[in-house]
Amino acid sequence: MPILSFKSKKKRILWAERIKTIDSDLKFAEALKALFQIQSASIPPLKLLESPVKTGPHHWKQTPALPQRIFKATSLLSANQISVEFHTSGTTTGSPGIHRMRDSILYDTATECGFPWKSNAPFTILSLHPDVTEAPHSSLSAMIQHWIKVYGNSKSHVFFKAGKIESEKLGDSLQIKPTKNQPPFLIIGTAFSFVHLFDAWGKNRPLKLPKNTVIMETGGYKGRSRELPKKELYRLIEKHFGVEDSQIWNEYGMTELSSQAYAQGVDGLHHTPPWTRVVIIDPQTGNEVPIGKTGIIKWYDLANIDSSGGIQTLDFAIRRRQGFQLLGRAPQTEKRGCSLTLE
Repeated sequence: MPILSFKSKKKRILWAERIKTIDSDLKFAEALKALFQIQSASIPPLKLLESPVKTGPHHWKQTPALPQRIFKATSLLSANQISVEFHTSGTTTGSPGIHRMRDSILYDTATECGFPWKSNAPFTILSLHPDVTEAPHSSLSAMIQHWIKVYGNSKSHVFFKAGKIESEKLGDSLQIKPTKNQPPFLIIGTAFSFVHLFDAWGKNRPLKLPKNTVIMETGGYKGRSRELPKKELYRLIEKHFGVEDSQIWNEYGMTELSSQAYAQGVDGLHHTPPWTRVVIIDPQTGNEVPIGKTGIIKWYDLANIDSSGGIQTLDFAIRRRQGFQLLGRAPQTEKRGCSLTLE
């Protein structure tokens, strides 16, 4: 029986199971068409963009996408339908974008299934970002909490309290002698939080962490405070944590989405999970740019059932044959990002 809406928990679970089976462009196109038909019938801004959506794997790229800024202007759900609400983490305009959801079923599914390091779990997950009690509307806090629940061990911990990174406590917790069966660390923070951490640590001795340890930076300077070039930041991460470039990952996501993309190493390309696609388009024509050319990112996320499956961002990237090379936000757009929480 077709899913005609996502109001019931049963249908939301069925859709979560469906996106896990996406393994081809054809399956993705069929699911995106179904999602668009449901959303365009109930979401006024999306209905304004409505156009024929074909099922074929080569036509899904023409599916309309809501501009990212629409999340500042209107709620896509009525108030009595909302139980989860994520805000963009403080913009300089004072008007955050808000992503409202009926529940966290699809967000948790995407967060859990998109986790790139399943084979090395469990981890001791250490976070430089506030937990959900301090940042209840942060999608990053929600993601980290779910990872700790599913992939973390009892020693996982958040080292951000009352607006500050507990740099000394974090350093003490990492002063260990790795043993053969010791679980690896997963250390998560914004780029800005790592800069603050290293400033606090000074010239401390490099750490020796267990094999398969991962350092994940989530981006986030956005023109605020002291900013380091990516290569310099990664060299500092290598130095302070005693890891190799291949152990450093970048997470690229946004409040307006339910899924994330990941890149490994300083020169790594970003890749998305099977239920999402990224199209790099020419901002003037709306057409996909050729391989090797620069454009702006249009996301399609099948887990985004309570807003829009397509989001037109303001982020620039280079289209590559396998993945995409993230460049950053378009000039003259507002400063935003999770690092503003720390600042």
